Amino acid sequence: MKTKLSTCILLLLVLSIQANAQRSGVREEVLSDWNKSSGLDCLYDLSPKASTLAPKGYEAVYISHYGRHGSRYAYTEKAYTVFLNLLAEGRKADNLTPYGSELLDRLQPFWDNVRYRVGELTPLGWEQHRQIARTMVKNFPTAFGKGSTVDACSSASVRSILSMSSFCASIAREAPGAEVYEHQGTMDIQATRPNEGRNPFRYTGPAFRFPYPESSEDFFLRRFPGYRDVLSRVFKDPDAGLGNSNPYGVFFNLYMFVAGMNSLPEEQRVDLSGLVTPQEYALLWECDNYERFREYKPYRTPCSSIVEDMMAKADAALASGRRGADLRFGHDHVAMALFMIMDIDGFDTVPEDPDDLVYYFQTFRSPKATNIQMVFFAPKKGRKGEVLVKLLLNGEEARFGTLEPFDGPYYRWADVRDYLSQRVSLFVTRPEQKGWTETQVAPGIVYRHFHGTDPVSGSAQQVFVADWDMSRPGYALKFTYNREGTVASEVMKAHDAVVVMNAAYEPASVVLKIGGEYFSGMPNNSVMATGVPNWKNEGAIYTDGGRNVSIAYEGKGKTLGELRRFYSESSAPNIFSSAPMLIDDYVPVGESFAGYYGEDAIKSFNYEDARRHQGVRHPRTAVALTADNHLLMVVVDGRREGVSEGMNCRELTRFLKENFNPRYALNMDGGGSSTLCIEGQGDPSTHVVNYPTGNKRYDHDGQRTLMSYFVLVRQ
Repeated sequence: MKTKLSTCILLLLVLSIQANAQRSGVREEVLSDWNKSSGLDCLYDLSPKASTLAPKGYEAVYISHYGRHGSRYAYTEKAYTVFLNLLAEGRKADNLTPYGSELLDRLQPFWDNVRYRVGELTPLGWEQHRQIARTMVKNFPTAFGKGSTVDACSSASVRSILSMSSFCASIAREAPGAEVYEHQGTMDIQATRPNEGRNPFRYTGPAFRFPYPESSEDFFLRRFPGYRDVLSRVFKDPDAGLGNSNPYGVFFNLYMFVAGMNSLPEEQRVDLSGLVTPQEYALLWECDNYERFREYKPYRTPCSSIVEDMMAKADAALASGRRGADLRFGHDHVAMALFMIMDIDGFDTVPEDPDDLVYYFQTFRSPKATNIQMVFFAPKKGRKGEVLVKLLLNGEEARFGTLEPFDGPYYRWADVRDYLSQRVSLFVTRPEQKGWTETQVAPGIVYRHFHGTDPVSGSAQQVFVADWDMSRPGYALKFTYNREGTVASEVMKAHDAVVVMNAAYEPASVVLKIGGEYFSGMPNNSVMATGVPNWKNEGAIYTDGGRNVSIAYEGKGKTLGELRRFYSESSAPNIFSSAPMLIDDYVPVGESFAGYYGEDAIKSFNYEDARRHQGVRHPRTAVALTADNHLLMVVVDGRREGVSEGMNCRELTRFLKENFNPRYALNMDGGGSSTLCIEGQGDPSTHVVNYPTGNKRYDHDGQRTLMSYFVLVRQ
């Protein structure tokens, strides 16, 4: 009886998921709503949306967002000129009907008014984003209090940049305590428009095969055989009016002409309702819907970088305790690719019959100013619990495919992160790493080892990496500090750890904060007693003591005094500062940190001078975060000619960039301190995998007594 009951419940669940994914009655829905028939030119619905209250004891703390630009003029002049030119030719040939002639008389001044505005944001587009931002702050005020930060980036499109500006200006008005920053550049391309042809970081993936045999033109001719009825309203002889033009091409652009009219200022609009009936307009939507599906489906591969950007920035915000939002502004083709990557409400479903596509894929769900919001909720102060996330599509609660929610529309972030990582893996192919061996240590933890001549440095190297997938539950990253000092293998034993690695420089030079307590919070102005200006704090790694870890370039634009004050006021519970920052948001800043000096000049500098300390080859220790939520704990051996030469910070930066392409990377204390222990690897008794130089012998026994460590433990 129990087995039969379980089977019935499972069947009902599957049927429920399928029913939710399928939007039944969509043709009737489109036929009755001219706005939805406008597809990608559908106007955003700004009316209030129903919202399920957060579970008791939770509050909104952070929002990750992607938004399309607002209403605009047509993005290509062909949307206007293809049909206009046919009408003009029809007048020359005396082939226009009275309606066709009257329509041309109205459209010629219209074209004169808009020809130099093609692609521009309209006032309505500006207003859409102003109101969406206002609603965001109103609905989630606890994410936008005093001290919160909002970071916004945009594609290079002017309409997207202006949409971002409208949104951010509105947030600044509604949340005066929030710090708002806008930016646009090449380094933003992976987060805004990664399918752009000139993207130097573009992802690659499996070859895409369109699932249906029909071309978009064949689909149009089959589904809309009565297209001549439309032409006969403006041409006496519709075939002569069409001339040598391709019917599909004409109607593809004519549809954009009609659909885009509602986005324009009212005084510029031309009434085109007499040109097509609601039934014809609905069929044109269906044909355009098929074409957009064909065009956008391959974008799942390059646009997966946005999903990884969302995961990485969310983890960084949660780990540091930062409140606010990360905003991204771009385009409909990107937004719809995200719908498919995330499988929002079953959007990535591909039915067998192309005529059933409309039940799963609808362009009107990406209206002007469409937006995805992942709203993160954390337990209120004094309460405990997992981080939750709610998905909103255009302000309405939505689903992550078939992922099971925690409570109503609320999901565990750990589940969502794992789900999104798995979805991205379907569309992205990672390059194979040559010269490496790898060993599975535990679920989500891989030991990687490079031994050979490294193409970056051109020298013999040994590199040891503990690769931890933070989306996998069961492990937590701790920071430890012992004023008396101890060796890594003893820390390994004391904490029953899976991985231990050396961490910070000498306490007098850096910030050490663990469990909310500062063990060193006021770094000296100089490095030890050398008189060399303190350079060891420009970056920091944070952990919440669990699976939320972030790395940040905190010293950018700050003096040492400002940086000291920044760290002292930080609410993050665990901080290790260090330097140099190697990679910041994919930018290899570590390449230029030590400057460019010859060997003689470097030798003339004080040993603790950053130019010498980081400009010569040494053993190195580094931490790095990848876009797919992996923490890399890296040790490079050195000081052994022909076996492992070590690296300077420029070489270490390039090595990490070439082999792992992390989003962030930070150099830690190196030299004789560089030590990595991994459970079940390396020396059988100590688990040291690299060859520390403390005893000047090529073995695992040269551990140095140190005060601070990274410790990965079972949770």
